[in-house]
Amino acid sequence: MNSMILHNTLLQIGFLDTPSVLMITLTTMAFIITWGINHFSIRRIRRRVKDSKEINDIMQHTLDVNANYVVRLDLRQRWGYNLHGDFLPEAGMGYEESYKYMHPEDHQHYRRFIANLYNEGAKTAECIFRWDISGDRHAGEWRYMHDQGVAEYVEGLKTPINIFCTLSDQTERILQEREEQELTDKYRKTFEQSLVGLAFYDQEGHLLTVNQKMREILKFQSENDPYYFEKTLYDMPTFREVLANRHIEELYFCSKTIIIDRDVNCYTEIRVHPIHDEQDELVYITFSIRDVTQERELYLQSKQNGLEIRKANEEIQNLENEIQYLMDSCDMRFWRTNFADKTVIFYKGLKTAMPPMDFDELRAHFVQSTFKDDLLDPENKLQKPKAELTLCHPFFHEGEDLQWNIIDGVPYHDMNGKQLGTYGIIRNVTPLIQKQEQLKQETERAQNSGRMKSVFMANMTHEIRTPLNAIVGFSDVLSMLETPEEKKEIVRVIMNNCDMLLRLINDILALSAIDGGSSIYVHAVETNFADDFEAICKSLAQRIDNPNVTFIKENPYTTLMAVLDKERIQQVITNFVTNAVKYTNEGHIKVGYEQKDGGLYFYCEDTGAGIPKEDQNKIFERFVKLNDYVQGTGLGLNISKAIVESFHGKIGVNSEGQGHGSTFWFWIPCDIKTNI
Repeated sequence: MNSMILHNTLLQIGFLDTPSVLMITLTTMAFIITWGINHFSIRRIRRRVKDSKEINDIMQHTLDVNANYVVRLDLRQRWGYNLHGDFLPEAGMGYEESYKYMHPEDHQHYRRFIANLYNEGAKTAECIFRWDISGDRHAGEWRYMHDQGVAEYVEGLKTPINIFCTLSDQTERILQEREEQELTDKYRKTFEQSLVGLAFYDQEGHLLTVNQKMREILKFQSENDPYYFEKTLYDMPTFREVLANRHIEELYFCSKTIIIDRDVNCYTEIRVHPIHDEQDELVYITFSIRDVTQERELYLQSKQNGLEIRKANEEIQNLENEIQYLMDSCDMRFWRTNFADKTVIFYKGLKTAMPPMDFDELRAHFVQSTFKDDLLDPENKLQKPKAELTLCHPFFHEGEDLQWNIIDGVPYHDMNGKQLGTYGIIRNVTPLIQKQEQLKQETERAQNSGRMKSVFMANMTHEIRTPLNAIVGFSDVLSMLETPEEKKEIVRVIMNNCDMLLRLINDILALSAIDGGSSIYVHAVETNFADDFEAICKSLAQRIDNPNVTFIKENPYTTLMAVLDKERIQQVITNFVTNAVKYTNEGHIKVGYEQKDGGLYFYCEDTGAGIPKEDQNKIFERFVKLNDYVQGTGLGLNISKAIVESFHGKIGVNSEGQGHGSTFWFWIPCDIKTNI
C-alpha cells in the first residue's frame, strides 16, 4: 500500500514516466523483501542463541554434576588449556611437561591415544591414564582419569588443530572393579586350590561344580564323571540314611568313605551346609570333604612323638642354658643388623634383645676398625663373612675405658637372594688382650732384665775398678808431690772417686733390698727444709766442673718447716743432678722446688741431650741406659722411683725430644707447718 501511494504521488507531480515507475516499484519491493528476510533471520538467530545458551547451561550443569574436566590441546603450540574445571594450572601446561604428572607406565599408552587422533585420522579416541593430583609435590597421589578426545579440523588441513578432551575421574570405579575382580579371583583360586574337597549341588541334589581336591579324594575318572554327575547327593551310599526324606540340615561328621565303583576307601571328614533364599527355600547345597587318613595315622603316632618332643625340648632348654652360660662367662653377645632401616640389635641372651641402635651411633663406638667405614656402605662392604679384632667404646658395660672386641659377622638374605643385613657375635676380649700384652711386656722385661743383668755384671767390674784404680793410683802419687796445691788437687780427685764408689755400693745395696722384697725405709722428721735445700745445692754445685755449664738453684723460701725425710730427698735430687751433669755440655742445670697439691714438687731442669719421646716411658726401668758410652749402671733413676713411691708420690720426666734438654721431677706429700 505504501508503494502504491508513493507511486501515485510521483505520477501526479510529473516526476516519473511509466518505465521509471516500474523500476522504482521493483526496487521498493526488493527492499521490502530484503528487510523481511533480515528481520526473520535476526529473530531466528536470537532464538538459536537463546537455545544455545540453554544447551550450554545444561552442558555446564552436566559437567559440574559429573565432576568432569574439559581441556583443549592446541596441537600447533603443543599446549593445553582448561575449558572447564581446573585440571591443569591456570596458565595451562606444555605437552611434554604433562608427562611429569603422568604415571611412567602410561606414557606410551597416552602417546598412542594422541597419535590415533593426530596421525591416523580418527575423529574420536579414548584412553585411561593415571595422573598425580599432588601437583609439583610429586607425592604419587595417583587418580585414574578417563580421557574422551575429539579432534577439531579446519578446511584445507589433513591434521587436526585442536583436541578437546573430556576428563572424568574413574578412580573409584576402577578400584572397585579391580577389588571385585580380585575378590572373584581370590574366591575362585581359593575354591580350586583349597586343601579341602569342595562341591556345590542344587536343591535336587545334582552336582553342579567340584574342585580339584574333591576329584582327587573321590577319584573322578573324567572331568564330568557320570557316576557322580548323574546321581544325586541323596543316592550316595554315605548319605542314604543321613539325608532321609531329603531333609537337609547342617551336618558335620567323620566317616570311613567306601565307594567300590571308584576304589575309594579312606577316612574322611564331611560337612554339609544348606543355602536358603529369603523365603527360606533351599537353593544350593555346599559339600566339603577332607581326607583324614594320614591325620589318623599321625594321631596314632602322636603319643610317641609327644614323648620325643618333650625330650627334645628338655635337651634344647639345656643347650640354651649352656649357651647362655657361655655368653655370660665369655662376655659375648649376639647381634643382627638391618640394612633397610640401618639399625643393629644386640641380644643379651637367646630371647632378650636390647633397644635398637642406628648405624651412626654404632660407628661412634668404634675407634680402630674397618667396620666403621664399612657401615657407610654396608650393602657393598659387608657382602661376605668377616671377622675382626676391634678397639671400641663399651657396648654393654658402664664406664668410658676402651675395650677390645672380636666381631664375627655373616650376611643373611631373603627368599629372592637379596641381602637384608648381617648377623653374628661380639665378644669382649679386653682381659685376654691385656693378659697377652702383660705377658708380652713381662717376657720382654724378663729378656731385657737378663740382658741388662749381663751387661750390668760386665759393666760392674769396670764401674768398680775405675774409682778403685783412681784411689789407689792417686794415693801412691800423693806422697811424691811437694806443693800444697798439687796435693789438694790429688786429694779432691781421690775424694770424688771415693764418693763415686760409695754411691755405687749404695745403689747395689738398695737394689738388693728391693729385689729381696724389702721396701725402702723412710724416716720423716720435722726440719727447716729451706736450709736443708741450700746445703744440698751447695754440695751439688761442686759436682759441676764444666765452665760452660751454670748451676742454678731456685729456693722460694727462707724458712719452710715440714715433716719429711731429707736424706731420701737428697738422694733423689742427687741422682737427677748426676745424670744432668753427664749429658749437659753447655747451658745450665736448674734445681728447685715449690708447694703444690698438699706436698712439695721438685724439679731438675737441664739443657742437655734430651730424651726421645719413645724412650721416656722406660727411662725409669732398671739397667736402662740411653747412651752406653756414658758412665753409670742404669740404676739411679730406678732407685729414685722406688724412693718416691715409698713416699706415695709421683715421678716423671718432660722432654720435647732429643736435643731439647729435659726436666726430671717428683712430687711427695708432706705435712708443711710454716713457710716464709
